[in-house]
Amino acid sequence: GRIRGKVRPNIVFGDDIPGNPMAEVEVKCSPDGTILSKKLIQSSGHKSWDDAVIKALEKTEVLPRDLDGRVHSPLILEFRPKG
Repeated sequence: GRIRGKVRPNIVFGDDIPGNPMAEVEVKCSPDGTILSKKLIQSSGHKSWDDAVIKALEKTEVLPRDLDGRVHSPLILEFRPKG
């Protein structure tokens, strides 16, 4: 939840697409949470949404650590336009 909460405000998306399709992204991070790479592993079926998610991750740059101070890598993150 904290990770999505950090990325979500950076998603810029104004298109109206039917349903609530999911884009699934694999994110690799350094130990301090810096995003090293991101790869779309399952398209939502809407290029504009997929692109918006990737751009939001680029803008985010650093993901928050877990409560124990660690950053798990790789992470599989799922994003939907309607939450």
